[in-house]
Amino acid sequence: MNRTRSQIIRFLLRNGPSTCGQIGTGLRASPSTIRRQLLLLRRAGLVQHSASQFDALPEQVQRQVEALAESFTGTVMPPAGSSPMN
Repeated sequence: MNRTRSQIIRFLLRNGPSTCGQIGTGLRASPSTIRRQLLLLRRAGLVQHSASQFDALPEQVQRQVEALAESFTGTVMPPAGSSPMN
């Protein structure tokens, strides 16, 4: 996930439902950047849109984080107790 999308998720989790303008002001990002990233986050199922506000879906975010962490297990980190490669 890119930096702006991560910032948007954190913003929404901290502040609750917010408009695109509120998110942009809070993150000091242009409205077009925020809209584009919110569209991608909606498609991924991490935020929802109702009326004129966006809101993060904490359960979906948590599942995404867990899936990402699981994808690193054993592929990036050597198993506990193994010796480093020389």
